[in-house]
Amino acid sequence: MNYGQQENARVKEQIVDGLFKELEEHPFSEIRIASLIKTAGVGRTSYYRNFDSKEDILNYYLEELIDERRQQSKQFAWTRKDVQLDLKDVFVFFRGQKERFILLFDSGLSAYIFNYFRDTAKKGRKPKELPWNEPYLIPFFTGALPAVLFEWLKRGTPESPAEMATIVTNFLPDAFFIDEQ
Repeated sequence: MNYGQQENARVKEQIVDGLFKELEEHPFSEIRIASLIKTAGVGRTSYYRNFDSKEDILNYYLEELIDERRQQSKQFAWTRKDVQLDLKDVFVFFRGQKERFILLFDSGLSAYIFNYFRDTAKKGRKPKELPWNEPYLIPFFTGALPAVLFEWLKRGTPESPAEMATIVTNFLPDAFFIDEQ
């Protein structure tokens, strides 16, 4: 990554940080760009060079999270054991974003996040062995997992990520796993 790309990434992160600082004080709908750029410590030109809207900032934040998570995840065979191990990693990963996700949830943005994850899952690679053509499978998983994740984060993460992975895996139907069909 060259200096220009590093600088652009730094500016984007400042804007994301600024958005979350603003969310601590104001509802998402009341955040104004002028206040956001002041909080972020960037110029108006820098903001508009990178984003067209506050939703673009959220998309960028979520895309960066998903990219980071994908880099950490391993290929697995969709067995119950592999899914459980991956879910444990998901809970560990999002526990690191606890404050931000609670803030998003408390700001009334949970539907936005659910839709974002659903749309991302629809575009992602899917193993041929699972019934992905079933119209309710993706909405089930992309709705249920964020809802459970939010509830766990709001409750202060009393269960370990491994315990949460077991709970969620036990909720999933056998048809979800390749080894149990």
